[in-house]
Amino acid sequence: MSRSKNHNYWLAGAMILVVGALLVTGCSRSPIGEASTTPEPVVLQRSASATAAASLVGEIYTEQVISAAEGGRLVLLDVILEVPPGAVPNDTLFSITIPDLSKFYNDFGTSGLVFDKPVTVTMSYRDADLAGVDASSIRIGYLNEQTGQWEDMVCAVDPVTMTVTAQLTHFSAYGLISDEPGGGN
Repeated sequence: MSRSKNHNYWLAGAMILVVGALLVTGCSRSPIGEASTTPEPVVLQRSASATAAASLVGEIYTEQVISAAEGGRLVLLDVILEVPPGAVPNDTLFSITIPDLSKFYNDFGTSGLVFDKPVTVTMSYRDADLAGVDASSIRIGYLNEQTGQWEDMVCAVDPVTMTVTAQLTHFSAYGLISDEPGGGN
């Protein structure tokens, strides 16, 4: 019996040590620990001067059937889609929707379309409100519908032309994102 009691005391002591160590050192997912300092991506906003007329317009949209054999190009405001020949097996309706002109957020369609060859998207941020934004953190992201989180794309930023270019393998909602102003604090 005393052996069983000693074993129980030893387990209780070990548990106290583990809990104590977690409290002292902290745990990134601990509800009592510090908040995460990793910045969450945010969608870039257009400057007030660029959105002055936007309040009168609302959503803007364009569409075009693009040839599977020849490819093509679709442009809306500051967004360019370049579809190479062979990206889709059949002639396909492509679209760009900008639901809110105050934000750099776009829905590309046909929704859910997956490409045989990557489609190039170029977005300009020349009309962005960059107050408090670290320009080196600007990138294209897509909204993961399952998690509700922005996923970073591999992209190229041209600070001279103020454009960001990425290769898309599927259609979804895409936006120009950056780290939260102030580093997420």
